[in-house]
Amino acid sequence: MWTVSEESRHILRTRLENLWSFLQSKPGLINAHLVDFYTENTWDRLVPKELQDELLSLSDSDLASLPSSNKLERKRREATETEDSKQGDNKSTPSSPNESSESGPAIGNAKATENVCGNSQCQKGCSPLEKSRTEAQQFALNNSGICASLEDVWKTLGVDYKEEDKPRFVKEHMNVKKSHEVEILSGVVARLCQVCQVDQVVDIGSGKGYLSECLYLQHGLTVLGVDASDSNTHGAKKRSQLLERQWTGLVNRTRTPANNKCSSVSEPIREALTKNSESETAGKKSCSAEHSCDTTQQEVSTESTSHKQTKKKTKCSKTKNRETSSKPGSFTPTTAFIHPDTDLAALVGVRNSDETPEGLRLLLTGLHTCGDLSPTMLRLFVTCPQATVLCSVGCCYNILTEQEEPGAQEEKYGFPLSQALQTKGVHLGRTVRMLSCQAVERMSAEGQLSAMSLFYRAVLQVIVRDKFGVIDKSKTVGKVAAKSKGFVDYVRQALRRLQLDDALLSDEEITSYFEQYQGKLRQLQAFIQLRACLAPCIEAFILLDRLCFLHEQPGVSHAALVPVFDPVISPRCYALVAIRK
Repeated sequence: MWTVSEESRHILRTRLENLWSFLQSKPGLINAHLVDFYTENTWDRLVPKELQDELLSLSDSDLASLPSSNKLERKRREATETEDSKQGDNKSTPSSPNESSESGPAIGNAKATENVCGNSQCQKGCSPLEKSRTEAQQFALNNSGICASLEDVWKTLGVDYKEEDKPRFVKEHMNVKKSHEVEILSGVVARLCQVCQVDQVVDIGSGKGYLSECLYLQHGLTVLGVDASDSNTHGAKKRSQLLERQWTGLVNRTRTPANNKCSSVSEPIREALTKNSESETAGKKSCSAEHSCDTTQQEVSTESTSHKQTKKKTKCSKTKNRETSSKPGSFTPTTAFIHPDTDLAALVGVRNSDETPEGLRLLLTGLHTCGDLSPTMLRLFVTCPQATVLCSVGCCYNILTEQEEPGAQEEKYGFPLSQALQTKGVHLGRTVRMLSCQAVERMSAEGQLSAMSLFYRAVLQVIVRDKFGVIDKSKTVGKVAAKSKGFVDYVRQALRRLQLDDALLSDEEITSYFEQYQGKLRQLQAFIQLRACLAPCIEAFILLDRLCFLHEQPGVSHAALVPVFDPVISPRCYALVAIRK
């Protein structure tokens, strides 16, 4: 879903209503506190007996994969292929990749199929666990049929799309996750800037400037990095100076001989310095002798911020020489608190006196804008006259503020945004929002079940109940388990954190609690994984609310949720991309 229309609004509202009805049918599961797992008999109280037996029969690998659609889907297809080959029957198989990707996975011998809309219909042999899991998965974003691919976006905008045409950036001072995110999102932003004729990028919640610096150095864009923290702004300036010095050194070391042939070493840097991102080529392929690069122009300009931008117009026989802007790029970190009424033209205009506010075209972006900052960005996008394009990836749903009742000052809250949900007085609560932050695909890929720290904390709650009578839920233990030498040490440290007298328990008594509940560890692990199946549904609910908000705005022509990152590397992998009329 990309183009805004009355039909798109109807589809989103219907989807939100159905998803809300589904979540309301699971109140115990989504609101359960793992701390109280044993004290409130959560396993027997919330998990039906038929689900209990099946969950406890799963191997560690299958249990770890339970919330993931991708891994179990592959297992189902492999199991089906093996069964078909043994029986020699002529069962139909998916005729296209799309049909295959929409097939619902199964556990053990249970099978389920999902149609293209994501609705699940288990066959007669479908197990209770599979029914429960596929019921949840039909509401996940990857099964919703609502998200748009990058290819869809580029086709609509009349841009030639090539899957392999990915930007590359010097990966200095970034871990694998950050490098993955910056490389991909910067490429998307740069292409949107080119297609929509954007004058400047405003990176909201820019932090230390990882994304901003890449947009400037690699793509030659003019970027204003805005962050509420002075320390982050200072760090961004220091990092910018360091990276530019290293960047210059990399360029100097990789200059080619007089014949200007592209060598395998210089090609990535040569491409990265090309101002127009569309002239980049993909992968690690180097230009061969028959694909020589002819450098036709090089300029060096110095900005008032002491940033230097080297510009090259490069043409290869495999790429088109597209028109680029003559204005050099820059990156300016600044400290400011963003709110829906922020005057972006004033922020930008102070540093760009040659621009007029009326003609300024801005792209608002943010890489994992935290909590309420993401909805604030969306509100700013629809109210700021200069904001033309949006490309935002949010995170940290657990710290969103929520509307408590219908009609309560909606500008104050981060959720819900859309009129569709505001009028219904929807409220999730922190426990549910915490669940939405789970990284289910990463959990599946790692194949590991929950850490012992959760088990320690649940057993501690039993000790507190039995020995001290009163449980004050306002007090927290913190990350004691990682620093403890074992369960006994953990309990003693945790009781002190809770301001309780650990001298009332002997080591033997503490150990007896551990031994008593050790046999129920598997129940806790199984419950955590069952509950995690609902995490993608809650994330979908939050993100579809934001998408619906954009589709409700009369000035927005296009808006879509686009999967941009590998969910194993970067679990919050959906970008909201929007364009105003």
